[in-house]
Amino acid sequence: MSRLVLVLCVIVLLNGCAIFGEYQQRHVQSTSLVGFLYPNGKLPLEDKQNPILNLPLRVGLAFIPDTRNQTTITPVIKNQLLENIKQTFTGKEYVSEIVIIPEIYLRDARGYGTLEQINTLYQLDIIALVSYDQIVNGRDNLLSLSYLTIVGAYIFPGTAYDVSTMIDLAVIDVSSRSILFRSAGTSGLKNNLVAGAYATQAYRKKQNQGFAQAMEQMQANLYTELGKFEQRLRKRNPHDNIQVRHRQGYTGGSVPLFGLCLLLVFALFKRQNE
Repeated sequence: MSRLVLVLCVIVLLNGCAIFGEYQQRHVQSTSLVGFLYPNGKLPLEDKQNPILNLPLRVGLAFIPDTRNQTTITPVIKNQLLENIKQTFTGKEYVSEIVIIPEIYLRDARGYGTLEQINTLYQLDIIALVSYDQIVNGRDNLLSLSYLTIVGAYIFPGTAYDVSTMIDLAVIDVSSRSILFRSAGTSGLKNNLVAGAYATQAYRKKQNQGFAQAMEQMQANLYTELGKFEQRLRKRNPHDNIQVRHRQGYTGGSVPLFGLCLLLVFALFKRQNE
């Protein structure tokens, strides 16, 4: 009886403390596009060259690595996300090949100099870099789960997480150091209070869910941005800074002039024989 009274007194005392607040923690994991492209922190002030694109394009695809060697996204999830992006590019007539670049090539050195080396190594025309930001706000509370998690005289703390995630993809022409277009996706998740013993598992689960949802939205937006980019390549607006050239043998989906001439001759010949 005295033991039960003691436990109840502890619960009341803890709940009384909870009225005045709870312990909060904040975790931020991110990879910065600007930080990768300009590791010295100095952004160029001079005008950039106009990008010259030789169609069809050979595209590189890579995650920007975190300098702190965090394991926020597991390699398995990373590879799956990159494969999903690769499938989005697949089938575009102005793209000849999409190559996934191993992260190790971007981890030891940063900046446009590194991208130029990768472009030369893989014979790329443009490269798509994926970066992310994820903020986790955790709230530890000894009281909220006390009525559920008492085992004998023990009280386990509870933890709740709010996870905000953003994934950004930037398609870059390295030669001119220009960003051709970008696509982003976001996710916001709330996690109910769980016992502290299961907090890490719940935390990882919400992290992965946040990345998956943000990537799904980013991929949907990427379809739209690729469509807009294709229109820019087709229209060749004189006010657009992109210059488009065709490699030998590439027609951009149009019929070659020689083919049009043959069709015209065939039509005239057929008409004369009718």
